[in-house]
Amino acid sequence: MQTSPAAQPPSLLALRRLQRHFVVLLLAVLTPTLLALWWYQHYAESVEESRLLASTESHVLQQQLAFEQVLQVATNHLQRLALQMGDSMSRPELGLDPGAWRSLEKYGARRMGSGALIDPQLDPWWQARFGQLFVAPRALKQPDLAREIRASLALFPAMYAAHQAHPYFQWSYFYSPREDFSSIYPFVAERDILQATGTQDIDAMLKVIFDAGGTTPVQMMSPNRNPQRESRWTAPYYDAGGKGAMVSLLRPLYLQDQFAGVLGTDVTLRMFAEVLHKEGGELGHALVLNSLGHVLADDAGQVLESKDILKADQVLPAAMLQLPLSQLLKDKSTLQSNGQWRWRVLPLRGSQWYLLVYFSELELAQAKARQVINTPLILLGLLAVLLMAIWAISYLFAVPALRLVDFLNHLQGNPQSALPSVPKVWQSSFSQVAATAKERADYLAELEGHSESLEQTVNLRTRELLQANDVLRQTIDQLKATQKMLVESEKMAALGSLVAGVAHELNTPIGVSVTMGSTLQEKNRELAQEITAQTLRKAALADYVEVAEQGLQILMRNLEQAAQLVSSFKQVAVDQTSDQRRQFDLAQLVQQVMQTMGVLYGNDRLQARLPEGLVLDSFPGALVQVLNNLISNAEIHAFDGVANGQVMIEADVLDGERVRLQVRDNGVGIKPEHLSHIFEPFFTTKLGHGGSGLGLNIVYNIVHSVLGGEIEAQSVPGQGASFTLILPLRAPERGASPPAE
Repeated sequence: MQTSPAAQPPSLLALRRLQRHFVVLLLAVLTPTLLALWWYQHYAESVEESRLLASTESHVLQQQLAFEQVLQVATNHLQRLALQMGDSMSRPELGLDPGAWRSLEKYGARRMGSGALIDPQLDPWWQARFGQLFVAPRALKQPDLAREIRASLALFPAMYAAHQAHPYFQWSYFYSPREDFSSIYPFVAERDILQATGTQDIDAMLKVIFDAGGTTPVQMMSPNRNPQRESRWTAPYYDAGGKGAMVSLLRPLYLQDQFAGVLGTDVTLRMFAEVLHKEGGELGHALVLNSLGHVLADDAGQVLESKDILKADQVLPAAMLQLPLSQLLKDKSTLQSNGQWRWRVLPLRGSQWYLLVYFSELELAQAKARQVINTPLILLGLLAVLLMAIWAISYLFAVPALRLVDFLNHLQGNPQSALPSVPKVWQSSFSQVAATAKERADYLAELEGHSESLEQTVNLRTRELLQANDVLRQTIDQLKATQKMLVESEKMAALGSLVAGVAHELNTPIGVSVTMGSTLQEKNRELAQEITAQTLRKAALADYVEVAEQGLQILMRNLEQAAQLVSSFKQVAVDQTSDQRRQFDLAQLVQQVMQTMGVLYGNDRLQARLPEGLVLDSFPGALVQVLNNLISNAEIHAFDGVANGQVMIEADVLDGERVRLQVRDNGVGIKPEHLSHIFEPFFTTKLGHGGSGLGLNIVYNIVHSVLGGEIEAQSVPGQGASFTLILPLRAPERGASPPAE
């Protein structure tokens, strides 16, 4: 007989609700999982497409870089030849000298004459290092021919070195602007080049050479057709010497702004094909084109297999030829597409050529399919594993967990509830939960009894802590006030010593001035008496004038010394008592401090090496106090038992924004165990003997808080101490007075 829902116990109803929630949870997990697997399939295809396009982009940039490096080698080769050719023609002494001519004559070089100037019987060692020179008969009357020949012969070693380093250089040459003289490397005998060009004499042969497959280098590089005087690559052509299809790089030569000929080098198209060699697995096809549509290289080897110079319409697919060549070769920063094909064009620096890489949408789809072919199988396997995991979790964990939740609900109202019927493996867990629930109920009852006494204890401890904080705050305020009084006491003691020293130093020049004034007064009385008695003699008057002059000099010298001391003391006193910032010359400020402190410790103890014109926008009073404290610290601590102690002040600019100021002494130094404590307040090794322990602490606080800098100390016992200040040329902004402590 089936039990109605109303007759079922509440625990069973709650368990069934949890079961329904679990089923809903399974559906909530499976549905997005299947959607995620479907999305992952499309995502993998998208990622693979992005990877293929990125790989293609990277390969294109590598090909562009490799091609530009090859072009740069040829450009550098001609640049070196142009420099050497220009120097040799401008300075004949740099060309081939007569002594070298006589040496070459022994090996087959002719001094004068038309045709080839190098004998075909020349020793092979010389042939490998020298090219050939061809002279038309009409060129013998030209005044520039001799220096062109000397310069060309001097150029052959550089051509030899370049061809040895780069075998793809086929020919290097010089063409005269008159088209009647040419030097060609490597060596070729006259009869061989006559046969290759199909000519019978030098004039006809040179005409073929200067035509260069229809590129006419001299005319192309002439001032009329190349006013910018830039290097240019020719269109591809077949070499008359039988080297095959090639291109030439041409560079005009100018001497004193006059067109002096053309330098060139030829390279075969095979060299470019090697640069575009296609690695397996790469997407797309690569071509190198010029603006006229000539194909100079391709990664499939069509240029090398063809017997003719290929054009773009013979290589590119018809769908891409619908665009004009000028629009197709327009530089774009991204891949272009017409629906069937994608392509990218990059200009090749150092030439008038373009690297064109293209591939079809079908090729992209096939490459993408090859990479993601296993993705569906992997996704199905993952789905199967997920379903098995869900079944295992449901069978082994979900149902017992639901019953455990229901049991916990019962325990909240009745800790003595009986254990439900569960699998054997779960019984120990349920027993532990029941025992824990009982212990928790007992603990809560006990905890509730202790809560009131605990609250009272906390309130008592809080009142005691507040009282202790008040006492501590009062103590800190007293310590700050004491520290401030000690700092002011230190300042007043230093100022008293300074005033006493200045008074002592002023005593000497003022005393001398008083003595000299009384002397001059006595001389005046004597002179007046002689004038009154009319016994004044010329010698007595001259003697009086001489004594008066010397006395006035002595008087002025001592008064100037006193005035200088008073001025320095006044400036230092003003800076020490002023908290205003201003611009000041560092060297002048340090000099004033040295003059003032020299009164106390002697001028021979203080030295400085400072750059002139180093202006700071800072607080001179604070800096004066820092220097005074460092010098006083050296006198008190460093020179104890040192007879010839000296303090050196040096400065230099670090990076245009900071200055390094160093105060060094040659005293006894600082012990290592004291070095890390010297900037601490009240730390001194002279307690009770003139040291308060605040001098360096004041220095540290001023440098960091007022001047906005840093300070550190270095010392080796027995070798003195050094204090290094790193200060900004412009101190940070601060208020007119420091904040209250």
